[in-house]
Amino acid sequence: MKNLFLLGAALALLAACAPASPDYLTPIEGYLIEKIGEANFGGQVFCAFEVLDTVSQPAGVDVYVWSLCAEYYLDNGALTMGTASSLPVALHLQQEDEQYRVISHEIPLDGVDYEPSIQRIFPPQAIENMCEGDIPCYNERAERLQQAVQEKAEEYYGIK
Repeated sequence: MKNLFLLGAALALLAACAPASPDYLTPIEGYLIEKIGEANFGGQVFCAFEVLDTVSQPAGVDVYVWSLCAEYYLDNGALTMGTASSLPVALHLQQEDEQYRVISHEIPLDGVDYEPSIQRIFPPQAIENMCEGDIPCYNERAERLQQAVQEKAEEYYGIK
C-alpha cells in the first residue's frame, strides 16, 4: 500500500511539472487568426481550437484541430459577434531551431465535396474525434470553444 502511495505521489509530481501544452501548439492560434478568421465588421478576430489528432513528420508535425474563429466588435458599448467560422483544420508545421512554424493548412471543401475532402485531409482518429453524428459531443465542443473565444474578446475590450 505504501508503494502504491509513493507511485501515485511520483506520478502527480511529474504531471505537475509537465508543460501545459506541446511547443508545436504555440503558433497555431496566431496562424488561425491570420489565415482562417475574418473581420468583415471592422472588429478583432479571436480563435480557439481543440486538437483532434497529431501526426509526427520527419521535419515537423501535422496537427489536426477543430477551430472556432469569431470577430468581435463593440456596438454602442455592447460586445457583438460579427463573422465567425467553426471547422476542422489540418495544420502542417515545420520545426526550425527548436521552434515550430505553421507552413500550410487545409480545410474541407463545401457541399457535396465536404465528406470526400474530410476523408482525404484528416486521419481516422481526427475524423472520429470530430464528433460527426454525435450531437451532444459536437455541441459541448462548440460551447467550450465559443466560451473561450468570448472570454478572449471580453479581456481584449476590457469587459467584465
